[in-house]
Amino acid sequence: MSLRIRLNILITTLLVILFLCSSFYMITHARLSVQSEVESSTQLALQLIQAASTSSSPESGDQSHINFLRKLTELKMIRHLHIEIRSPTDIHIPTNIETIYEESDVPDWFINLVQPQSTEIRRWIYTPVTKPIDILIQPDPLDEIYESWIETRNILIFLSIFIILANFLIYIMIGIYLSPVEKILGGLADIEEGNYKLSLPRFSLPELDRISEQFNHMAKVLFDTKSRNQFLKQRLLEIQEEERRLLSRELHDELGQTITAIKAVAVSISNKAVLEKKFVNSNIKTIVEYSDHIYQVAKDMMRRLRPSILDEFGLIKALQNMIDEWNDNQDEIFCDFTFSNIPDNLSDSLKISLYRIIQESLTNVLKYSQASKVIIKIKKNTHNNIEQINLKIEDDGIGLEKDKITSGFGLLGMKERVEMHNGVFDYFSKSGNGLKIHITIPVGN
Repeated sequence: MSLRIRLNILITTLLVILFLCSSFYMITHARLSVQSEVESSTQLALQLIQAASTSSSPESGDQSHINFLRKLTELKMIRHLHIEIRSPTDIHIPTNIETIYEESDVPDWFINLVQPQSTEIRRWIYTPVTKPIDILIQPDPLDEIYESWIETRNILIFLSIFIILANFLIYIMIGIYLSPVEKILGGLADIEEGNYKLSLPRFSLPELDRISEQFNHMAKVLFDTKSRNQFLKQRLLEIQEEERRLLSRELHDELGQTITAIKAVAVSISNKAVLEKKFVNSNIKTIVEYSDHIYQVAKDMMRRLRPSILDEFGLIKALQNMIDEWNDNQDEIFCDFTFSNIPDNLSDSLKISLYRIIQESLTNVLKYSQASKVIIKIKKNTHNNIEQINLKIEDDGIGLEKDKITSGFGLLGMKERVEMHNGVFDYFSKSGNGLKIHITIPVGN
């Protein structure tokens, strides 16, 4: 069931409850009004009869009694009351109030809800000129019930029309205001299919407009992430091919030529008819030198692929060894390395990531910074009960502007390595003020 229909059902339910409450109030008010009006009329008629009877005293004369009786006999039916005047010999036939109600246009259900309890009042009047007179007063609420019914019916009809129109208008308005939801759902479907260039329009409803802004921001972030991932994949393939090319060249230039030289020395020895000790010793020395060279080349290749010292002695020893070698090979740049409280039980992936990040940073400093000093600080601390590694890499080089940074600087690869461990990567730089890289990585992740 759609949101539009559910909202409309909820609003319709509330309107129906309002209608029922209004109906209950109107019927209750009508019942109290009818009862109050009938009681008031009955009491008024009774008091008037008693007042008239009292005024017709024996001293007032026979003519006054006759006028009183004449007026009294004219009271057959007044508003809200039914009055009967009978002599003692008359047979009392009760008035069938139900018959009176049946002749009315008021619905039976309304009469049953608002009619007052059926009562009657009898009074005897004694005069000198007539026999005792029996006066029977019965409430006749039909007129008041009819008036209440007209008023109640009109109000309930108005409420019914209002509820129907309001429900219809609310249904239309909900459809108008929720129509952007379909566009949002369509946008999410496009996002699911990988269309990250999608952009939603502005909406008039503030809440949906904020959703549109957040959706467009999400789509942009996803598009940038997709582009960055595609670049990283391409860059990874390029690095793999570059490594393979370098390995192939070293295998050909270093190992291949050295093995060929060893083979040539061995052939020269085999071609000698008479082997002199001096000649043999000389060739053996050459073979040993070539073998040492092959070993050193293979060792350098393995260290470049993965430094064995990282597995044997841990992260700090591997970093110290790498930085010492880097300082030995540089005359104009010096790297100052400090560390504090670095545990030995870091995960292999975290150790190699930190190692490669520092290695890449030193390469960037050498290529681009024109710096004279590099400061590397790595330490472990605790923040909000979470242990984390803080790494700072700073140089005093020419710096760079953020909008001029290209992917060739390797910062994107560093950032990807840090985010792989749920860390935070940030850098600060201005032209002429060097580059500062701050990295925070949770130890437990």
